[in-house]
Amino acid sequence: MESLKKIISQLKGKKVLVFGDLMLDEHIWSKVNRISPEAPVPIADVSRIDHVPGGCGNVAVNISALGGTPYLVGMIGRDSSGDKLRKALKTAKITNQNLIVDSQRPTILKSRIIAGSQHVVRVDREDRTILPPGLLNKVLQRVKKLVPTVDAVVISDYGKGMVSEKTVQAVISLSRRHRKFVAIDPKGADYSKYQKASILTPNQSEASLASGTVIKDSKSLLKAGEDILKRTNTDHLLITRGKDGMSLFSRKDRSVHIPAVPREVFDITGAGDTVIATLSLAVAAGAEIKNAAILANTAASVVVSKIGTAPCYREELEEALEGHEPIIRKIKLRKEIAAIANNLRNQGAKIVFTNGCFDILHLGHVRYLREAKKMGDALIVGLNSDDSVRELKGRERPYVSEMERAEILASLECVDYVTIFSENRPDNLIRIVKPDIHVKGGDYKVSQLPERKLVENLGGKAIVIPPIEGRSTTNIVERILSRK
Repeated sequence: MESLKKIISQLKGKKVLVFGDLMLDEHIWSKVNRISPEAPVPIADVSRIDHVPGGCGNVAVNISALGGTPYLVGMIGRDSSGDKLRKALKTAKITNQNLIVDSQRPTILKSRIIAGSQHVVRVDREDRTILPPGLLNKVLQRVKKLVPTVDAVVISDYGKGMVSEKTVQAVISLSRRHRKFVAIDPKGADYSKYQKASILTPNQSEASLASGTVIKDSKSLLKAGEDILKRTNTDHLLITRGKDGMSLFSRKDRSVHIPAVPREVFDITGAGDTVIATLSLAVAAGAEIKNAAILANTAASVVVSKIGTAPCYREELEEALEGHEPIIRKIKLRKEIAAIANNLRNQGAKIVFTNGCFDILHLGHVRYLREAKKMGDALIVGLNSDDSVRELKGRERPYVSEMERAEILASLECVDYVTIFSENRPDNLIRIVKPDIHVKGGDYKVSQLPERKLVENLGGKAIVIPPIEGRSTTNIVERILSRK
């Protein structure tokens, strides 16, 4: 499998056309120490004002920061905000030559007042009507000249009038004709206008709205993803899910879950722009779609730790990736585990399987997993989802979310793969893995193990490893509570 670091080294100089709703992001940095005598509102004492490209402009900035060459096609007004946006683009080393100026439409402006590390209020100035035919043709002429010369295309739809069904289909058709990867950050509930794109990158709430399925667990996530793929006839779909990472769906391959990179989140502004910029640039550099998504996920973790609209720089991406790549690759969806287990069997490897909640990993867990790994060549761990833990342990559990638990387990050298399952019992997962050895930790006999007969019928053997006395999640929590 290609190295993620190698992909980063190949990003430099790749050309990406960025088309969509262009805007100016204004950050008004201030301090709030008092309340206005005129009304019960805080007084923001301004310390400085920054202007940076927003919307598709932020996508272009991220491409440039990662070493790529963006060709930005967008609309600005003949106004002071347009002048500030030109200057901001020049600072980011992005050419203004493909911008279209219209004196009838104002430059989209989003002013954010920030006090300390918190947004206080945002003020917008915009015209969201669809472009008139004359401007539309002018835009498309610019795009037609650029598409044959670039390595990938990004369409950034913020619902501000630039990305109509006519424009988006014209760009997709042209990109397909020239065999260019075209990624779209969608908007709204109707994704029909994005037909035949290479990939769509909605967030979870947007995907719920577009599919008509409320995404609340792995089952509803799978349904929503497959529904959007079918409706839009796109090659891939990447649903960004905040703290739960990302889920990649493909028409010709298995779905893949990419866990979030643990970071302290200060501001999610522009994270979607970073995702689509990194993903598209990586594909332009020759990366497989899954690896491009992993890089995009890592880049997003960098920008959410910043305040305001800010890009992920190439050096930051390299640093964030350091030591994290092997962990990401260990966490697999059920469909992936089926293929992995089959490959292991074909190679003659002895598969060991175990399962559990692993809520607050402790010494007992670690020793148990180490012993389990000694029994074979590969250790696969089935991890109970948050919903199944609640059913098994009570409404107050789990103490640690499923993706955090998965990443902690994947960090252990003795664990080869982790997969999350939503059932209370691992029977279905056992049927998929067909382990040579099924290991459980507990103070009961093998004959009492509920899954024993199933494992033996599949040709495997069940083994129980005794627990370490006094080492349990319940004991840890009780000791913490007793000290309050």
